[in-house]
Amino acid sequence: MTASAGNLSFLDASPLAYFKPEDYDLMHQNALKLLDATGAQKKQSWSNTKTGASGWAEVRGQFTASDGAHCKRLRVVNKAGGLEGDATYTVCKYADRGWVVNSDAAPAH
Repeated sequence: MTASAGNLSFLDASPLAYFKPEDYDLMHQNALKLLDATGAQKKQSWSNTKTGASGWAEVRGQFTASDGAHCKRLRVVNKAGGLEGDATYTVCKYADRGWVVNSDAAPAH
């Protein structure tokens, strides 16, 4: 086992360990649809009846970063294999890259 694989072993005890490719696609599409929507406080769910996986995402706030990028705080909850995962990310939209996780983004002063 490589060091990087060992660092990701926590994912074995998360819903993502049970995701099928279509679950990732549904989760991703759900997040993008929500991020591209206007407004700061929106929530949207997804589910896959074939695999039983499901989840939801919620925009918990938005701001303009010091580099001028439009950023949102995105909470993502996923369920699969009897497990539930919950995480919040800061994502910013850039013209050349689209939505990107940017944990260092801070509101412009």
